Amino acid sequence: MINFYQTLKALDIYKKVIIRDLLCVEYKCFLEDKTFQFWTDVGCLVFCTSGKKIYSSKDEDVEVNKGSVFFMKKGAYTGESFFEEDYCALMLFLPETYIKHFLTKYDYINIEVENELISLPELESFIHLKTDANLEAFFYSILNYFANMEVVNKELLEVKFDELLLNVFTQSKYSELSAHLLSLTNDNRVNMRQVMEENFASSLKLSEYAELCNMSLSTFKREFPKTYNMSPGKWLLKRKLQLAKKLLNNSTYNINEIAFRCGFDSASHFVRTFKKHQEITPARYRDLTMV
Repeated sequence: MINFYQTLKALDIYKKVIIRDLLCVEYKCFLEDKTFQFWTDVGCLVFCTSGKKIYSSKDEDVEVNKGSVFFMKKGAYTGESFFEEDYCALMLFLPETYIKHFLTKYDYINIEVENELISLPELESFIHLKTDANLEAFFYSILNYFANMEVVNKELLEVKFDELLLNVFTQSKYSELSAHLLSLTNDNRVNMRQVMEENFASSLKLSEYAELCNMSLSTFKREFPKTYNMSPGKWLLKRKLQLAKKLLNNSTYNINEIAFRCGFDSASHFVRTFKKHQEITPARYRDLTMV
């Protein structure tokens, strides 16, 4: 399962600029697979410039078309591609270190974010933004820079990124996004329960779950039983099987689709694991519950 941020940062096939750890990339989808899974350890602001895609988290599907603007929080996702038109997007990955640097540099601004909003549990993986003249002007100005990569000035681009963040942190219409970004800088500790509940239905490795929790793998393995009274591997299998039974009962997805949506490596792995722990195949389980 690829780390989208780290992969785009390393590849040379895209027009991009990196300022500290902020990554702005003009992305074009070259994948030939209809569906694919990925994760990111850095949240990303996305502006679709052409084509169509569906991004899915465990609880939400987002259809993206030309002009769509949304923020994708760090975590695991599934993407569904459509091939009628090339999917292209401007993607701005905003690491916590960059947000902290910005807030230190502009410590005099009045950040209009209610404390209650910052403290609310973040249950959704996407923050949807309405496209307005200011946002469109920002995105197209960056695209104009990328059209002339040989004369890109990083100092001027940093001013543009600061302008965007100043708008986000000082305008009430962006309060949900600014509250989320601000919460990332308040404490390095991450709510383990929230990370696990949002991302258990994926094929992430334990080391990747640990990274999403801002922990080393050894710390993650040590802290996990204190929260769940079992090992990460046992808990993940339990939650995947619970979700699989729910989908078998309440959806029309076939076995391949359920295996994919629950984060199993393959349909055969799903069937084998389900039968081992439930003493019945998924298909038979569905037949019996439909009676």
